[in-house]
Amino acid sequence: MKEKRRPDRSDLEAVRSQILDFACAKHDFKLESEDFPFDGNWNGVFLIKFRDNPESDRLYCEVPLGEYFIRFGLDLELDEQVWRKTHEDILREASGYDVAIYPSHAPEDGKLRCRLSLRAWVPNFGQRIFGLTISTLIECKKAILSMLALE
Repeated sequence: MKEKRRPDRSDLEAVRSQILDFACAKHDFKLESEDFPFDGNWNGVFLIKFRDNPESDRLYCEVPLGEYFIRFGLDLELDEQVWRKTHEDILREASGYDVAIYPSHAPEDGKLRCRLSLRAWVPNFGQRIFGLTISTLIECKKAILSMLALE
């Protein structure tokens, strides 16, 4: 059986270009920052501007060089007390979208920053996969925020 080629920097640059070229009626993407440290990893931050909403959000992308997966993340800022009371409900809601939640260790000013995270496979990455991934993350974040607003 032929061994699969590991993704390299050219693959990561192709992913970045596909994100910037993503044709979507609801969002615009702008590269805010990126880093290719010496170990070969790629960390990118894209600013998402919503056309139907004056708000914006940051999409975080992480790809360890040689890995087959790219991790996408959106930040969710919560009050620390709200997290303590409702973290089980939040995790249950996120699991329905197949989204992982990584809470920060040290709350700042009583606020806890959580990263909603989803992975996509680099060799099959394309416009359709990215569209599904970003839509899932945004829908998950909206569902969690609306769930918290009801409480």
